[in-house]
Amino acid sequence: MGSMVLPALKRIAQMPDWKAKSQKRGGKLVEFSRLFKTKEYATPDDLFFAIEDLPSFGKEYWFLHFCAPPRKEQVVLTLGRPVEPVKVNNTEVLATEGEQGMACAAVCWLYSNKKEVVFDSSAFVSVKSGKAKSLVAKKGKSQISITGAYPNFQVKLAKDGKQVFSARAYPQKKGVPFEFVHILKNPFAPGLGAAMINYYLDFEGELEGQKLSGKAYLQKVVAVIPLAPWNWVRLHFKGDAALDFFTGKPFGEKTHMHFADNAYLELDGKRTKLRGLRITSYLSGDKRVWILSGKKLFVVMETYALQPFIMKQKTTFRYDEYIVRVQSFAFQGAHKELSLSDLGEGIGLVEEASGYLL
Repeated sequence: MGSMVLPALKRIAQMPDWKAKSQKRGGKLVEFSRLFKTKEYATPDDLFFAIEDLPSFGKEYWFLHFCAPPRKEQVVLTLGRPVEPVKVNNTEVLATEGEQGMACAAVCWLYSNKKEVVFDSSAFVSVKSGKAKSLVAKKGKSQISITGAYPNFQVKLAKDGKQVFSARAYPQKKGVPFEFVHILKNPFAPGLGAAMINYYLDFEGELEGQKLSGKAYLQKVVAVIPLAPWNWVRLHFKGDAALDFFTGKPFGEKTHMHFADNAYLELDGKRTKLRGLRITSYLSGDKRVWILSGKKLFVVMETYALQPFIMKQKTTFRYDEYIVRVQSFAFQGAHKELSLSDLGEGIGLVEEASGYLL
């Protein structure tokens, strides 16, 4: 679900030549046994293409986002499961395994002139490893499939047997190719932790019969931590710049006690750290306007579609995905000033999570 724990994680690797470096380390990127089970991930795909043996309070999620600035089309695919039963948008999801695969929550939607929901609430997910890797989610005649191996993936989305989106994702020319990040065991809360893989890619494909190309973000998270409120912003601009912001709000919106704030502006493949940012909003629903601001940055984003994702156990956790267009942008760096006219039109995603899920 976006970058829900990324800023709290210690970055293990940012490796353009990951094969050579992983071989140099004896084929081991992360040793994961302290969190869930004795297991080693020799490549990033070993985390992405896996269904974990989760402990109590464990969770795993896949998140895929495709956008093509300056066009407004976007595709957002969210799959996941906590180990305990959960109600998702009024549908009971029992974390059981059957002939169709593992039962998971699934909220997958797109915007192409209008909002269209393909999966709402649940699906069965199955995974194949080895050379022919794949992850497939099915519900009736609707299906999501992700096949391939880093750095090349094929993604297909079908609704009621008809393909509505397909994409070939491949390495971007500049910037971080992927991040493998890990929270180690917390001595003050034994057994808590998380691991995450983020892929940053370009893509070419079709959305509802129309050619589309732009930026792809693929993520897998495995965690043994409670879900608490957060905001995440991920924007892409026509000129290939990107903006990423995260803030955790463990005590809710009514307090200024935030944590793990993290933000950067990526220009020409290089990231500039941004500090002291805060996100505010006005209005509600599809009219919601977001403002991300700080000493050196000011961004105004206008919502044009929204999809809610409500999970209930003994507590309620609401996760809303807003797709937005950038209306205003100002950045004052050490040696340059940038406006929206310099970066080109921008679009992206704003996540807002509220409530708690243990």
